[in-house]
Amino acid sequence: MNNSVLYIASRDIGNYKDNTDRLKEILKISDLILVESFKEATKLLKALNIEKDKNQLLEFSEHTKKNTDIENIINKILEVNTVVLISDCGTPVLEDPGRELIEYCYSYNIKVKPIPGVSSITASIMCLPFNFKSFYYAGLLPRDDRDREKRLIYLKKIDVPVVILDTPYRLSKVLSSIKKVYSKNKQIALCLDITTDSEEILIDEVGILLDKYANTKKREFVIVIN
Repeated sequence: MNNSVLYIASRDIGNYKDNTDRLKEILKISDLILVESFKEATKLLKALNIEKDKNQLLEFSEHTKKNTDIENIINKILEVNTVVLISDCGTPVLEDPGRELIEYCYSYNIKVKPIPGVSSITASIMCLPFNFKSFYYAGLLPRDDRDREKRLIYLKKIDVPVVILDTPYRLSKVLSSIKKVYSKNKQIALCLDITTDSEEILIDEVGILLDKYANTKKREFVIVIN
């Protein structure tokens, strides 16, 4: 009988105090932790005073090959009872390869359970004055400038707030594309480094925000186009 359980666990998005007691508990008792990067996972465990052997951490990231690597991970999960999947920040699966792993788990009758917690999406929209009764989650935009603009042209037709995430290095590129497709006067919300000491939540014209942050090299961000 298979008793293995995979926990999809939310962690902080920059402030270690936001990690729940339930997350700490499940990490302590886990037999195996699937991590997006060893560096970030090690920092988290240290901050939470949790000791784990190196062989209890296994990388699961965008570099994981869909078939061969995931099959190997499934075999490791089946050998133990409690496995936890964490990302470098926030809630896994939305913008990382966790979805394929979950599909495999269901096919192997491995239970999948949530450890709810912080999400940069909810953390952003909960403090904005827009109407979020309905909204569209656009996720990460394409890396290529032309493809990104094509995607934004499609998003422009949507009649509810649009929520965009992207990598910390692409803030100026995303703002530039929004300015080009929507116009420099389009009002957006820009949420930077949510929950950290450098947190900023701004609502302004995209042209003004682009001028202010054009040379920003790395900041976690969520953009909401109202």
